[in-house]
Amino acid sequence: MYDKPKIGLALAGGVGYCLAHIGVLKALEEEKVKVDVLAGTSGGALIGALYASGIGAGRLEEIAKNISWSQLMSPTMIFRNKGLVSSEPIEKLVEELIGKDRRFSELKLPLSVATVDLISGDEVMFPHSPDDLIAPAVRASCSVPVVFAPVKIGQWLLSDGGIKDPLPIKPLKKYNPELMIGVAFATGKYEPTNLFEIGVRSMMLANDKILEAYEQELDVLIKCQTGEISSWDLKTAVQLIDVGYEAARQNIAKLKGCCDNKKINLG
Repeated sequence: MYDKPKIGLALAGGVGYCLAHIGVLKALEEEKVKVDVLAGTSGGALIGALYASGIGAGRLEEIAKNISWSQLMSPTMIFRNKGLVSSEPIEKLVEELIGKDRRFSELKLPLSVATVDLISGDEVMFPHSPDDLIAPAVRASCSVPVVFAPVKIGQWLLSDGGIKDPLPIKPLKKYNPELMIGVAFATGKYEPTNLFEIGVRSMMLANDKILEAYEQELDVLIKCQTGEISSWDLKTAVQLIDVGYEAARQNIAKLKGCCDNKKINLG
């Protein structure tokens, strides 16, 4: 049983851009801002799951600097599996980092993971029950359409949660935190160079207006300026850890003011 949460954190999707979430967490840790509950979609679900399991920002940064696409995807039979590559390695990576067959009930912090069922068109939020496994849910949430094959879990055929909800505020609200922080990405300006980048960028551009509306529902929205950094080139995307850190630092005064107003003690 978790205590009533004071501070909730919603993490947007964005593939390589999600490395910026690590920089945000690093800045929050420095300021003794204790996150009590998380919600994530796509890459935000991956970072959120690792953080909720007890892996701190420093260790996350080490992991990010050594990650490669071979650890995140593998080839598929395209016409049979409905995607260019499989996201199964993501599931294996999560299990490697937090332990095999870990369940949501075992996390140190409560976490919601957003996915979309391609059959019904409905959003599907995990966990449905405390015994739901973490790794398959994270894998499904990270499965960008067309690029990654969708993931079959029960009656659902699940894909990237960002299709319908780029920043999972609704599941965060269910925990009723006293203060809500969101982390999202400005889409920047660059020419996508491959099918993967085209798919990701198209989803992000389509969701721009939704993110603008969400700003009214959050106490603090940390918007990371991705500039011309590619979401595909993970070695370059590591720079986004610093981008996320600086974006969070720029919002610390506002965040502390919100905490004072809500009588939330930091540290």
